Amino acid sequence: MKRLQQFVEKKKVDHKFKQAGSGHRLDEQRQMPVATSSQQQQVRVTPAPSAARAGEAALARLQPDRPASAAKMKQLKAKAAAEREAEQAAMDRMNNPTVSSRASGRSTSPEQPAFHDDQAPVSVSGIFYQCPLGCSPVIPKASVDEHLQMCLLTRLLPENPLEASAKMVHTYNKDKEKRQAGIDIMCKYLENVCNNLAEEKYQRIRMGNKAYVEKVACLEGSHEFLQAVGFLPKMLPHQETEEAFLVLTPEAAANIEQLRSACELLQTAQPLKASLHRDLKVYQKSSQASQFQLPQDFYRIKPEEAKRQQQLRTEEVERNAVLRTKAMKEAEALRNLRRYRYALIRVRFPNGILLQGTFHASDKLSEVFEFIRCSLINDWQPFILTDATGLKLTEEDCKLAELKLAPAAVVNFSWDAAIMEEIVAAQGFVQEGDYLKPELINAIQSL
Repeated sequence: MKRLQQFVEKKKVDHKFKQAGSGHRLDEQRQMPVATSSQQQQVRVTPAPSAARAGEAALARLQPDRPASAAKMKQLKAKAAAEREAEQAAMDRMNNPTVSSRASGRSTSPEQPAFHDDQAPVSVSGIFYQCPLGCSPVIPKASVDEHLQMCLLTRLLPENPLEASAKMVHTYNKDKEKRQAGIDIMCKYLENVCNNLAEEKYQRIRMGNKAYVEKVACLEGSHEFLQAVGFLPKMLPHQETEEAFLVLTPEAAANIEQLRSACELLQTAQPLKASLHRDLKVYQKSSQASQFQLPQDFYRIKPEEAKRQQQLRTEEVERNAVLRTKAMKEAEALRNLRRYRYALIRVRFPNGILLQGTFHASDKLSEVFEFIRCSLINDWQPFILTDATGLKLTEEDCKLAELKLAPAAVVNFSWDAAIMEEIVAAQGFVQEGDYLKPELINAIQSL
């Protein structure tokens, strides 16, 4: 060890000698070099805590005979741990403004969720739907339209052409005005046939007609509907040439009731819609319950705008401290509806277990209550939901976006205290701890 110290000292002397520059005579007069501005600005920087600790450790290795008490080492470890916690807290405040607001003592919602945090666990893998015909358990959001079209063409159309084609018109064509204009003309075709039975001209539709081309033929499903009614394609003479027509068969033209029924069906048919799959998950107790990483499908806004929502939620705390009118609250609720498409709701039970489900941002709070009720062992027993601030959620007719539960939120579950007292009074005790159905608990996973 002594040789190692001598070697280190020699290297320091050699380095200092080389830094002194070129040699000079002892009797010559020299002008002291003027320090440059960059040299004047150099200031001794206090080493970082980690560097200081590394230096102390190196010195201890070079001087093994230096006594080091256990108390001193314990003190250094405690100091290092405190510094690491302080550094982590500073990073958390930078990454999550809501943490900063809580640390500064401002009034804010506890456990305010932080969205689009790269360090947060993946909250949901995507948005899924269920086919209304029950032919597929889960459909990814991007494949819903294609799946419904295939169901209409391959399942409903062969079984009931008239009903299926009417649904096709309402399902495929998203432009309401364009769709309604085409429906009105097709209904006019059928009404003319019913009101003018003796005139064959009303039983023919020239496929080159401007109204037919611009308002009917452009609608998906219109050809299938007219064919289901009884209009079949046929070439007929028109103005010294032949053109394509849709001609109503004599059997269909004679069935007035069926024509009127078809007209009413086309006007009142509902589009085939897939229902949102709740994607139910049950998680064990976790300190990350309030952290969310959501797909872009949850937002109606651009990704860069979605990232700003975390800052907006912090500003929202300050707005809540100001008395706002009903009109201001309604305007904010409308903005939330425009921002978010879906809402991820986590229900935290008293034992820490989390029940998670996906909802539309426009869904009412009553649907969350029903979702929870279907998962409970005692589904008959009234319960209470509170938000992160402890406020009871009682407005079941309000939309989730209006209640600021979109795009994600944690709500707390508890049994109705008054009912619990009645149960205790009736049977002398109450069994707590088991909330969810056994099949859900068996599928529990870590967040």
